[in-house]
Amino acid sequence: MLNQQDSDHLAKLRTETKNTLRETIGDTRHVAIIDAPNQRNVGDSLIWEGELAYLTQLGYEISYVCDLNSYDPKDVRRRLPKGGTVLLHGGGNFGDLWPGHQALRERAVADLHDYRIVQLSQSVYFSDDERARAANRVLGAHPDFRVLLRDTLSLQRASRLLPDLNCTFCPDMALGYSPRLPDGVAREPREVLVIARADKESASGLRSIDSDWAAPYELHVTDWGLHASDPLGWKAARLVARFNHKIVAVRRRLHVPLPSLPQRLLQRVVLYINARNADSALRLYAQARAVVVDRLHAHVLSVLLGIPHVMLDNNYRKLGAVFDDYTGEFTTARYSLDLDDARRQTQEVLEQR
Repeated sequence: MLNQQDSDHLAKLRTETKNTLRETIGDTRHVAIIDAPNQRNVGDSLIWEGELAYLTQLGYEISYVCDLNSYDPKDVRRRLPKGGTVLLHGGGNFGDLWPGHQALRERAVADLHDYRIVQLSQSVYFSDDERARAANRVLGAHPDFRVLLRDTLSLQRASRLLPDLNCTFCPDMALGYSPRLPDGVAREPREVLVIARADKESASGLRSIDSDWAAPYELHVTDWGLHASDPLGWKAARLVARFNHKIVAVRRRLHVPLPSLPQRLLQRVVLYINARNADSALRLYAQARAVVVDRLHAHVLSVLLGIPHVMLDNNYRKLGAVFDDYTGEFTTARYSLDLDDARRQTQEVLEQR
């Protein structure tokens, strides 16, 4: 799947990540994970799969998991022994672009002063300096809050905007994921796959390319969450998660001691949702002769599968920063500044295959 050069580079990044996690999480067996992904975004699921792989390899036991809408500090304290470490799910939402995740981060840090809290690898971006100063006040007040950032640009932004935080470099967690094609799926590369975002981070124009953009090759343009129908089991798992959201919401609003659903069940729900998301992406990539992306984890998945690909950036250089620091060393990865150059590089990739 990977050539020797890329395999060696990936092994180096994984070793660096495990060493950083071991030092940052500390000498404990028990961890909690807050803001676990529970939606259709494959990128978050790949990060989750990588996080689980690293935690398992390092011997940590997950005592508590919650998603964006089911966090309750009382549940954390009931489940996580004293001396355990609280982990905040990694990704690209540290800042004011995705306020729900930032609000949860700040709430958890304010609630849980008696635990070490580690923010797993993130990118930092604030469009409003005042909002960044407010975040710095809340997060900087915690006695043992540690932040892992996945690129040098985020470290520079944090140094300027979040001076009271303890920040350390750590590669993106999704690089810990080891993909395997689902049973019955074989590699049949016959098309150019385009993963193009259509949300508020979109800046490349990739979403609007013409059908003959990669001619004479077949072109498939889609995005995470649009590329697959939701299987029945996935829908059932989401219903369980939503039911738990209602329990937690009523408990918060009425201050009544409603019991949570069993933590083992909730963890299985999150595991299932994210595993199915990852499988859906692997089925999609099985048909890719080459890939063009403006999503970071569409790039990372291409790297892990050894598929030649071209990447364009989002609106705050999230992809380029990671590419410059370490993923640009993978031989299958190319970076482009505009659509014309991306088309040219894609044609080069296809001619070399």
